[in-house]
Amino acid sequence: MIDYIVFDLDGTLIDTLEGLTYAVNKALNDLNINYSYSKDQVKGFIGNGALKLFTSALRRKPTDSEFAYFLNKYEECQYVSKPFNGVNETLKFLEDKEIKLIIYSNKPNEILYKLIENTFKDIHFSYIQGQDFNYPPKPDVSLLNIILNKLNLSGSKGLFVGDSIVDILTAKNIGLECLIMNYGYGDKQKMLTQTNVTFLNKFEEVKKFI
Repeated sequence: MIDYIVFDLDGTLIDTLEGLTYAVNKALNDLNINYSYSKDQVKGFIGNGALKLFTSALRRKPTDSEFAYFLNKYEECQYVSKPFNGVNETLKFLEDKEIKLIIYSNKPNEILYKLIENTFKDIHFSYIQGQDFNYPPKPDVSLLNIILNKLNLSGSKGLFVGDSIVDILTAKNIGLECLIMNYGYGDKQKMLTQTNVTFLNKFEEVKKFI
């Protein structure tokens, strides 16, 4: 039996795509930048953190003030986002099995905490970690190694659950078995080229791997 599971957030636990699409287009419009994107286009920007997302949408590196404005819109739209089907029930099941639940996301840390508090009020997470700009984002695992050491967890007794190529590479870098949600935002063709990955259609299927 495993001791812990590390989860990605966007596209894995919570469907944030509609809110992110709104935030991108609202920020660009307010900044008088004449680009507009569909949800499918924004989906391709997700996975490497908010700065990379907005840089892709802006088609250049944003100024500090532009990025700050985007983060404001980003936070405003997040709280309408809902968990995917089966997520709440499965997390509660895992918690009852005394499996430690960890979130390791490239979402800005402060926004991540607020979103988790708002969405998963009845679930206890052993650790919640968004992007810390003192460390590289996923797929780098420097910060994740620190977290696992703090929790006295062995790398061989966990799972990594995500939805993208970034999550697959993160799992490989930390040495965890990787489960990928087919309903998520990742590029399926890229992910199918990877080895040692299990693809799941429903979040509830995570239960089979504990």
